[in-house]
Amino acid sequence: MKRIYRIIAACVAGVVIVGLSIYAIVIDNQKAVLKNQLTAFYQKAFEELMTDMDSLQTKLSKLEAAGSTNQYTTLLMDVWRQTGDTESSIAALPVSYTSTSALTQFINRTGDYCKYLSNKLALGEEITAEDAEQLRSLADSCGEISLSLGDLWQLGYPSVFSGDVFMADDTTEGNLNFANQEFPRLMYDGPFSESTENKEPEGLGGEEVTKEQAKQAAAEFLGVDVSTLSDDGELNGKIACFGFSGETGGSAFSIYITKQGGAVLWYMSYRDTGISAVPSDERYEELVGIAQQYLRDKGYGETEPSYAQFYGGMAVINLAPVEDGIVLYPDLVKVWVDISQNDAAGIDANNYLMSHKERDMAAAALSEDEARAYVNSSLEITNVRLALIPLETGEEKLCFEFTGTIGGNDYIVYINAETGTEEDILMIQHTNEGTLVL
Repeated sequence: MKRIYRIIAACVAGVVIVGLSIYAIVIDNQKAVLKNQLTAFYQKAFEELMTDMDSLQTKLSKLEAAGSTNQYTTLLMDVWRQTGDTESSIAALPVSYTSTSALTQFINRTGDYCKYLSNKLALGEEITAEDAEQLRSLADSCGEISLSLGDLWQLGYPSVFSGDVFMADDTTEGNLNFANQEFPRLMYDGPFSESTENKEPEGLGGEEVTKEQAKQAAAEFLGVDVSTLSDDGELNGKIACFGFSGETGGSAFSIYITKQGGAVLWYMSYRDTGISAVPSDERYEELVGIAQQYLRDKGYGETEPSYAQFYGGMAVINLAPVEDGIVLYPDLVKVWVDISQNDAAGIDANNYLMSHKERDMAAAALSEDEARAYVNSSLEITNVRLALIPLETGEEKLCFEFTGTIGGNDYIVYINAETGTEEDILMIQHTNEGTLVL
């Protein structure tokens, strides 16, 4: 009888060993497939970044040869739109926010500066010699970045795995790191200008947190076990943060938690989502609903969409919080929605943390009808709401937001709710990449 038991035990052990061996083979195969998929995704994102930077340099260089105001304006706006694509290419790479924040800020400033110059031309002002020199400097910097990216590509970047998850190590030679690179300083009165650098974050609140407290906050935000998170360095810029990374649902991610207040500054899940087109109106409303619910779940309250872009299988939706029926545009939050998976894949709360605060807003002095009288009578108004808008001076103004059309073109007109002053006019442009406001 004992012999039979030993035989049975040996058979069971053999079955278990075979089963575990098969399981290990399957797991290894799954990991290999995942690594190959992630490698292809990140290589594609890096190729797109190289293309974007080459395109920016070319368009900025063409400005020097432009001979008409119309062509000059067209190129300036092309650069502005291109910077949005470039920022998204950067966000898709598996590299820490610490390494790319300086580059992202440079891209933002470049686009904003070109939009600022376009507005100057629209007002009948001229491009100065100083403006032209700054544009040449921007073109040169884009060229230098393109060369750096090309060198990295020749070295095989991105193709390094750390453990079971594809994640760039910023300390390794040959990785994408612009933390210490010098970029041109732009002198102008725009939202990304040097004059705004002295602004302090107003939406942090709370006390300073330790790295462990920040890691716990990251785990709670993501709904994962804190032990699965890896330290990913620190960001000591305008908003100091602790960085963490990990993997969930087959996708690598990075997340940054502010040292003051323990809030989420930035989160991105890196996914191979492919190419996307502008969705139908009905589908767009669904995607907006996903982004809005995500922000509700994360404690941001009710929000209203501003504009959106669609690329790489993602809908990047900008939403503004709503308080007492007033849309707060200074507190804009950007949410990435995975179109194929119908879930949020990323968030950028930089504007929110820089501007969100308790505001003592007086009621509108004008009625809607009184404000409507200040709007161009040719505008066929389709929607009206109250909104707090940021001005390039750094001030915030309560306005009536009138959305409408003239001759087939869509516009947004902002009328000061106290004085009736026309504070701003935006043109809504529908492109293959989404809805933009110019």
